[in-house]
Amino acid sequence: MKIYIDEEKCTGCGACKAACPKGPRVYSIEKKNGKKVCVVKDASYCLGCRMCTTVCMEDAITLVN
Repeated sequence: MKIYIDEEKCTGCGACKAACPKGPRVYSIEKKNGKKVCVVKDASYCLGCRMCTTVCMEDAITLVN
C-alpha cells in the first residue's frame, strides 16, 4: 500500500495516527517549513483499512494499492 499525504492540505492534527491500528509505526508528526504535518514513517505496516482517510478532515491522505 502506498500512502500519499498532501502537505499543503495537512494540518498536522494527528487524527490519522490516532485512528490507524498501527499508528505510531505508520505515521509521525513533523515540522516542515515551520508547519506541523503528518508524514509516512513506514508504509510497510499499513493494513489498508483506510481509517486514516476516513478521519482526515482535510482530505489530505490518499491510499493506493
